[in-house]
Amino acid sequence: MSTTQILAVSGSLQAQSSNGALLRALGSSLESEFGAGMETHLTRALHELPPFNIDVDVDPALPTVAEWRRELAAADAVLFATPEYAFGIAGSLKNALDWVVGSGELVNKPVILIGASTLETAAGFAMDALERTIRVMSADVVGTLRVPFVRSKLSPEGEVTDPELHGSLDGLAMQLRERLERGAVSSC
Repeated sequence: MSTTQILAVSGSLQAQSSNGALLRALGSSLESEFGAGMETHLTRALHELPPFNIDVDVDPALPTVAEWRRELAAADAVLFATPEYAFGIAGSLKNALDWVVGSGELVNKPVILIGASTLETAAGFAMDALERTIRVMSADVVGTLRVPFVRSKLSPEGEVTDPELHGSLDGLAMQLRERLERGAVSSC
C-alpha cells in the first residue's frame, strides 16, 4: 500500500505563525484519520520563490519554481492556510500560486483552505480571494475553515486549545480522507 502524501502550504512566512500552527494541528488530525499510511510535508517554497514574472516562466523552469511544481504534483492533496494582510491574501501565497496558474499541478487536486485572523472577520477577505484563485485553477476544494480570534485558541507553543477548533480540524481531516478514498475507488 502506498503512502498518502499531503503538502501543507502556509501563506505566513513567520516562524511561529498561527497559520503554520493550524496546519500542524490539521496534520495531527490527518495522522489520526490515516494512521501510518500518510505523510504531511510543510513546504518552504514560499520562502524561496522569486516574484512571479511571466518573462522568466519558460522551459526549463527556474530551479525553485520546478521544485515547487514538483512538490504540488507529487502531493495527493494540498492544505493551504493564509493570514489576511490589508484585507487580502498573503503576498507570498499569491506569488506561489501565480507560478502554477498555467502549469496545471492543482487541476482536480483535493485541497483544504484555512484562513486565520486575530480579528472577528476570520480572514474572510483573504479566504474569498484564495478560494476564487484556487477554483480558477480547477482544484477540488474539499473543505474550508475560517478561524477568528486565532491566538485565543492556541497555546503559546502553538497547540490548539479550543475544543471547537479541534473538532473542526478533525472534521476537515475526515472529509479529506473520505474524498481521497472516493478518488482511489473511482480511479480503479
